[in-house]
Amino acid sequence: MKRTLLTGILLFVFAAGIMAAETPIDKGSMMLGGNVYFQSSGGDLYKMGGDDGQTEIGITPNLGYFIAPSIMIGAMIDWTQWSQGDYKDSQMGFGPMVGYFFNMNSAEVKGSIYPYVSGFMMYSMLKYEEPGDPEEKAKVMSFGGKGGIMYMMTETVALDINLMYRSDSYKMTDPVEDEESTTGSVIKVGVGIQAFIF
Repeated sequence: MKRTLLTGILLFVFAAGIMAAETPIDKGSMMLGGNVYFQSSGGDLYKMGGDDGQTEIGITPNLGYFIAPSIMIGAMIDWTQWSQGDYKDSQMGFGPMVGYFFNMNSAEVKGSIYPYVSGFMMYSMLKYEEPGDPEEKAKVMSFGGKGGIMYMMTETVALDINLMYRSDSYKMTDPVEDEESTTGSVIKVGVGIQAFIF
């Protein structure tokens, strides 16, 4: 009897928490989505001594959970593939993220706009292949931030338009391990889709 009563109380509390979420950025909401990008570069500037242009494809899925109204924690994955003729590299990374979403107090969810800022840290492994040479590997530590807007196209699906800054620290690990890291930075404009469960 006590077990049945306890189970019923826990189910009621859980259901009440789900029903309390009225917007996608309320406590208990989940966010799943990401960005996809494709870049093709040609002309003399990008040929690097050959006749082939550069191609880059990237996918960055993410998963977030709102621990409080407007405050999200989660994780993201970053997969990038770059190629130019017979030269190519691939990079796979993952890490935590945290974000804050601004509630503009719209009467309806559909058509609402939620500006946001977020920060992330990522650990990646990079592989580089060059014809006639052994495969090279490196580890990359990244820190960055992102700002943008979520435009709710439906009650649960948003268009994500954002600007991202990332600082990278690159260190060769194979075939020879570097003692010092090389640093650089990246700025990207992204468009993606996010789905909310609330």
